[in-house]
Amino acid sequence: MRLTDKPTVKVYHGYGHNNCLTVFGHVFKLSPFPRKQYRQSFIRNTLALLRLFVVKPYAGVEIQVEWKGKLYKTKTGKDGFFRLSWEDTEPFERGWVPVMVKAYRHSMLVAKSAGRIFIPYETQYLFISDIDDTFLISHSANLRKRLQVLFTQNARSRQPFEGVVRHYQLLAQSGTTPDAPNPFFFVSSSEWNLYEYILEFTAIHKVPRGVFLLSQLKGFSELL
Repeated sequence: MRLTDKPTVKVYHGYGHNNCLTVFGHVFKLSPFPRKQYRQSFIRNTLALLRLFVVKPYAGVEIQVEWKGKLYKTKTGKDGFFRLSWEDTEPFERGWVPVMVKAYRHSMLVAKSAGRIFIPYETQYLFISDIDDTFLISHSANLRKRLQVLFTQNARSRQPFEGVVRHYQLLAQSGTTPDAPNPFFFVSSSEWNLYEYILEFTAIHKVPRGVFLLSQLKGFSELL
């Protein structure tokens, strides 16, 4: 199923506001490699979806972020999740700013991964949007249709609602310029397991880049 048993740091898109910066993610002992091949096959799509839930969180790992010469630390919870916030003073670099997250166990580096934090430009709008059945056709109210879509489609073959992407693109540039887009926050009841799936979908369909806030991670046994 293309899994790795090497410790892995998964860094999600972070954000900054009011002199406070936040980065969050998971650390895993076992996790799937990113999907590389996308084919319209029921078996392939089913296996690709199920493998996203074959994870083993790494609890109690020390997380370190170095920012402007200062070191900030926290630890992962039982589900391997971490959220690290720290204060900074202006001037900020605006837009998508790179950040490196490192994971340590008993003072030894076990994994690291690059991430990005979105720091809004001044005098901007901020948009908050649901994901399921807002821009991603999900059939959330119909279990049979929802499962059918999940198992027969993939992140590249699924479709957004007609006209929604263009609407979001216009919102991203409302009152600003293309090089300083308005920030988006996307919320969903979908689990963090589906983060890469949703990220791939938004990239393929050119949904404005944003910060995702999903629901608690699940293991494979919790799907049964």
